[in-house]
Amino acid sequence: MRKIRASVNCILLLGLIVSAGAAWAASNDDTGDNNPHLWKPRTHSVAVFKNGLGFFMRRGDVRLRDGWCVAKQIPPAAFGTLAIYSHDENQIVDIVGSGSGEVVEFDGRDAADDVETKRKRLNASLNLKVQLHYKHKGEDRNAAGKLVSVGPKFAVLDSGTNSFAVPVDGIRKIQILELPLRIHTVSEDKKSGDKARLGMAYLRKGITWIPEYTLKVIDEETAELTLRGTVVNEAEDLVHTDVHLVVGVPHFVHTEYMAPIAVGQVIRAIGSSMAPKAAMTQQMMNRAALVGNNYVQIKPEGVVNREISQPDDTLKKAVGNLPQLGGAAATDYTVYTKKDLTLRRGEKAIVTLFVKKIKYSHIYRWSPPSAMRHSLVLHNQTDTPLTTGPCLAISNGRPLSEDLLKYTPKGGNGDLPVTAAINISHHKSEREIERKLKAHSPSTNVHFDLVTLEGKLTLRNYEKRAVRIVIDNPIPGKPIDADDKGCMSVDPAKLKLLERAGSIEWTVEIEPGQDKTLTYRYERYVPSQ
Repeated sequence: MRKIRASVNCILLLGLIVSAGAAWAASNDDTGDNNPHLWKPRTHSVAVFKNGLGFFMRRGDVRLRDGWCVAKQIPPAAFGTLAIYSHDENQIVDIVGSGSGEVVEFDGRDAADDVETKRKRLNASLNLKVQLHYKHKGEDRNAAGKLVSVGPKFAVLDSGTNSFAVPVDGIRKIQILELPLRIHTVSEDKKSGDKARLGMAYLRKGITWIPEYTLKVIDEETAELTLRGTVVNEAEDLVHTDVHLVVGVPHFVHTEYMAPIAVGQVIRAIGSSMAPKAAMTQQMMNRAALVGNNYVQIKPEGVVNREISQPDDTLKKAVGNLPQLGGAAATDYTVYTKKDLTLRRGEKAIVTLFVKKIKYSHIYRWSPPSAMRHSLVLHNQTDTPLTTGPCLAISNGRPLSEDLLKYTPKGGNGDLPVTAAINISHHKSEREIERKLKAHSPSTNVHFDLVTLEGKLTLRNYEKRAVRIVIDNPIPGKPIDADDKGCMSVDPAKLKLLERAGSIEWTVEIEPGQDKTLTYRYERYVPSQ
């Protein structure tokens, strides 16, 4: 009777444990948020480049177990750019490992084979998904799920559909699931602390920005220039993040390959062997376990076996056929910062970066036989360069033009094409004024005449203001004379006697209602008739 009563009590106790575990699991999610050893870094800063790369910085606090913590995030970092570091100047990250999940075997070597040691490791893994290998009634068994409770006799797992009570004394091995990253820290006196503030920095594909300008004409000399940036995020969620939009692209060699740790490799680096300090990442470089070719004596092609293609392909689809503006035209580094921006993966956002008053002027450009073009000259007297981007010019609520404003340094001038110059009449004419017959005979019965031609460019200003005109007049021969301080030049790629070519350039100013005539002469060889 006593045996029956004891068995019933054991069954009831087991039922209460399972029921309590299931109820606890139902009231909590499965992210492991309540486990103090799970590091959950949040992105607090990202530098976005126009070529589809972003430099992300994460940070977060965590409690340590014998100097260790675990994490979910292994970002698709570009080779040589992933760093995990401590914000505490007296603490360094000396080991970063990744794999299928931390494994502890209670075999007397990895960990002691006693109930107290097992219970301690189980308590450190509460609220995490684990797999327990244990022996029960002489049989080897295993169970997987979220560890929701650790009692004197049983550990309770919840798989989402069922709950399992695993006897603690029978556990032989525990493996942490879905948390592939393991991090170990140590202080400079070689002691492990009980908490840390860790950071993570890495370069990855999947985010870009496209600059766009609006130029609002205010009067004959002043305009309002507004720069907006369209951020396209196909990388990861940004929540209350400082986003730095960068003009110019640094030199990154291995952006087509992942860091070894992101493809299942385990890298060990000692903090004392870190690279010298850099101005921007001084603490990171000295406190980090960096995963990259600087600390592993192997060639990239020998380790990295998977290209970072998926985020980039997704980004290309999101951007569509927009022009690529991150080339050599943007050579100076300028950063526009938008603080506290929330932009989820798959979202786009337009952010206003600055609104500035600038001076502008008019210029006309003519390269016969093409039509004369009217452009606005933007005088960049602001405190920042103007990056390459499309610009919409507006006057009195009506659009004037939309064209590409090219990179303009501080103190420089940038041209914005407006339209054809219909109020400046322009005409080009040429006539022969001299011919030397058979001036050149390279062989018998082959003769060439040397012809001198005179040309005239006539202009009249019908605008209500004085105009400045830049003329680039190409000529099919060798220029020999030009009035009004015309600048003559020859094409060095066309110096053969019969292929000679050059140009004459003028810059002239014409008052309203006035005419201007420019004359020039050049010579060329033609076949004798």
